[in-house]
Amino acid sequence: MRRLAVIAVLALPFIHAAGAVRVAARMQNVLFHLANGVDLHVRMLSGHLVGTAPGRPPVFDDVNSYVVDIESARVSITPESLTRLMNNVVFAGARAPIKQLKVEIEGSQLRQTGIMKKGVEVPFTMRATIAAAPDGRIRIHPTSLKAAGFVPKRVLDFFGLGLEKLVKPDPQSPVSVEGDDLLLDQQRVLPPPRIRGRVTRAWIEGGLVFEQIGTAAPQHAIAPPDRRFANYMYYRGGTLRFGKLTMTDADLLLLDDDPDDPFDFSPAQYNDQLMAGYSKNTASHGLITHMPDLDDLMRRQAHK
Repeated sequence: MRRLAVIAVLALPFIHAAGAVRVAARMQNVLFHLANGVDLHVRMLSGHLVGTAPGRPPVFDDVNSYVVDIESARVSITPESLTRLMNNVVFAGARAPIKQLKVEIEGSQLRQTGIMKKGVEVPFTMRATIAAAPDGRIRIHPTSLKAAGFVPKRVLDFFGLGLEKLVKPDPQSPVSVEGDDLLLDQQRVLPPPRIRGRVTRAWIEGGLVFEQIGTAAPQHAIAPPDRRFANYMYYRGGTLRFGKLTMTDADLLLLDDDPDDPFDFSPAQYNDQLMAGYSKNTASHGLITHMPDLDDLMRRQAHK
């Protein structure tokens, strides 16, 4: 019995390390600049950063070191960013069956123009609705298609043997086909940091594509140290690493210096924003870091 007690005591640091991979996260009004020219506007988010390596905490300097496990989030994306996502990620590469894709919004539908390679290059225009599929993916449903001056009676008539030729049938692909519809798995299609969560609603509003991920009302949301803040990222509990610093029982608030517009933030360039800002310790030994918007910082650097 005594031996078991000794083993249990020795194991405590390892148990703590294994449990420290989750850090509670709360975000509000943050414009994330991801890779491949994709910008994602996080209107609100409640969830956790979860380390991808067992027993290792999330590391800000490595966007592949963690996933964002979402309980609730509302995000939006512009048609310009959606265009870059489709061209630079979904249909990237010389052998991609579609190129020069452009996404626009007309009313409540997506309008997509591009060139389909079917032996010869065929220009096309497709309109489609967007919705959440029951399994949490995004369903893009074509409502009309014009190709090379004619209107096929069905979308599959244009795409030949089926849309499976449009996307790779690889089970790891973020895009799959169901009838005439494209199903997009946002958990795998967005550049890192990866997200984990089901899309429960998708719609078009004000020229933007909106998504609700998870529940509309979070049950476990953490609150920032001052509720007056409008644009922020707040991390609480667990262990978090950034640069050469490690914060245990994390209490870190990244705060937008300009509350009049979204917090313009780049995970890849966060250190530049960090150096251009300043930090204050709180009475509870937390840290509040004021950071300039990325676009403001870039303008300053351009005028030096």
